[in-house]
Order: sequence, then structure tokens, then C-alpha cells
Amino acid sequence: MSLDTSSSAIHLNLPPTSSTQIRPPTLITVHPSVVASILTHHSRKSTEADSSNRVIGTLMGSRSENGQEIDIRSSFAVPHKEDENQIAVDMPFQQGMMQLLGKTGAKESIVGWYATHPTLNAYSALIQNYFTGETSPHPSVHLTIDTELDPSGKGLGIKGWVSTQLGLSPKPENCAFLPVPVVIKYADSERAALDLLTAPAPTPSPSLPPLPTLSASLTQLSTLIDQALTYVQSVNSGSQNPDAEVGRYLLEGLGRWSGSDNEDEGGVKAGLQDTLTVSYLSNLVRSQVELAGRLALLQQTPAS
Repeated sequence: MSLDTSSSAIHLNLPPTSSTQIRPPTLITVHPSVVASILTHHSRKSTEADSSNRVIGTLMGSRSENGQEIDIRSSFAVPHKEDENQIAVDMPFQQGMMQLLGKTGAKESIVGWYATHPTLNAYSALIQNYFTGETSPHPSVHLTIDTELDPSGKGLGIKGWVSTQLGLSPKPENCAFLPVPVVIKYADSERAALDLLTAPAPTPSPSLPPLPTLSASLTQLSTLIDQALTYVQSVNSGSQNPDAEVGRYLLEGLGRWSGSDNEDEGGVKAGLQDTLTVSYLSNLVRSQVELAGRLALLQQTPAS
């Protein structure tokens, strides 16, 4: 997946100016759900003439032990208004959201903010200064998402930035943005959903239901099952050495289901039988408790 368009900017891993200053990050990893959330926020922005051409929000995630890598796992929108003369960010809303997330036990912390426009301006510097205070003593990262797809077919332009102050007496609006490499990080189990989202939309047929995506997924699943079956048969016949890690993956995926022809799906039936037994015993215990309670009430009732 292409993350950004061509650029002449280079990433400089500058050393800290003092022994106490924290080094800026050298890599930003973004979860696909964060990109989807940001695009959803942008698609719902106001269409009024005086509204801003971008939306902003807070990025949540974690940092590595040395602070060189930032993992962005979630985000939420922050209301704001901007025009040619001024900008206003709803800071109480952002702080209220952080308090609410703290009550839910969220482990992520603020790592920066995002904007759905590739342009960096003086307003970006002001917002960056605010979020730098929120992430202190760590530097705040900024993601810019270009929502306009390139006509050549390239993907969204997602770029990462960190800021550095300029001048002898730094001001919030005087800073330079330095690029930081950005990569999309996802698990193997999420590949199917990402392929579905990035694949071209199928053309529905008027006479047939639009099921080519489901058919492709089932075909891929059938191929993977055939590969696993071939591997198991090769190990059982002795033509291939067993791999303990592959065995653990198969056990985790299939549980205790049995592939033996003699047991006739014994694993599935045994699991269903166990579930029904537990359900029956639970209902029986519940009935006994209710009966015991009613008998106790009858014994306490004085005779008339």
C-alpha cells in the first residue's frame, strides 16, 4: 500500500542538543483502523461555505522504550474552526474525551494529532504547539492525510511529521516540520478485510446476486485448507519433518476437532454434547435453588 506521494524531503535523525533532551521518533506505525476512522471523520465534515477544508483529531498510541518508534492504535475527532484570520480548537472537548478514556481503562496515551490536508501552515504550528504540551516531555507527531486520490492510481498520501522550534526566542507559530517515515502495521488475521477494502468494487449483475467477493474469499479459504491438509498428510506419512510451530498454529485454529474418519466428526459432536450437558446442569441447579427458596418461605409462614 502506497503511503505517500513522491517528495524531495529527506528524513534527518538529528542528535539531541543536550543530554536531557529526548530524541525525536524515527518511525511511525499506524493501524489500518486509524486510517479508516480518520477518513470517516473527513467524509462527515461540514459542507458549509465557511467551514474548514480539513478536519483534525487526536492520535492515541504507545511509544517504544527508547521513544524512537511510535505505534498509533486509535484516534478521535476534535471539533475546530478556522478561516483566514483565526483558528479555534475545542480544547475542553479534547480534555473531556481523555478523561472519559481514562475511566474506561484505555492503555493508550496521546502521541500527536492528525489533519486531513497535506498543507502545513502557521495554524498547523499552533496546533502542534498545543499537542506538544499534551505529550510533554515527548515530542508530538503530526499525520497529514491527503484525501484526494492521485489520478495515476496511487494510494492516500499519509505523511508523518515532528516539529522543531526556530529562532533565539521561539514562538509557537515559528517552527519547522521534519518528515518521519510512516508504515501501515496490521496482523495477518486482518489481511482478508484489508484486501476487501482495497480491492476494486465488483460490478453487480442484474440477474445474479453480487457475491464475487464472497466467492473469492471461500476459494482462498479452500486453498489454505488444502495446503494444511497436504502438510498434515505428509507429516503422517513420514515424507516431511514435522514443525512444532506449525502444529501449534493448527491446534489453535482447529482446537480439538478430530479429522479421523473413524470418529465421524467426534470433536464437533463431543463439544456440542458438552455444551448441552453444562446447559442442562445449570438449569437443574437453578430449579433446585428456586425450589429450596420457596420451601424455606413455606416453613417460615405461621400456621393459621
